[in-house]
Amino acid sequence: MNFMKPVLSKQTGWILLIFLVFFDAFLDLITGARGSSFWNPVANFIGVKTPFLAPLVVVVIYLAVKTFGWIVQKTDKTPKSEELILTTFVVVYGFFDIWLIAVAFLNFTLVKDHRILIIPLMIVGFAYSLWAQKKLKSEVRI
Repeated sequence: MNFMKPVLSKQTGWILLIFLVFFDAFLDLITGARGSSFWNPVANFIGVKTPFLAPLVVVVIYLAVKTFGWIVQKTDKTPKSEELILTTFVVVYGFFDIWLIAVAFLNFTLVKDHRILIIPLMIVGFAYSLWAQKKLKSEVRI
């Protein structure tokens, strides 16, 4: 019998994701990092430092999870599609934060620029999503 759930519950997923987003912002503050090139123009427009955009990042991710969860549910008929998208964000953001910790505190220099991680993180997210989607669909058939 397999007891491993392929996706997190919404409550657990949101708690973890919010923690990861704010932890990322905290790491930016303590390390003096300049933030994401994606969010820097928004921060400059508003007039705040990039880490203080964490609440906005959570709102954008929330909207993305709701939108893509609905699209996946309607087009692919995947059960728990919102949880699938949310858990994918948690997995990818978790890997990214682990890399940030390795760079900031362990002097990991193999990958010096976060933009180089985009493709590996997309592969991790895509691989997880395919695996979880297959598990979710097989649970429905049982």
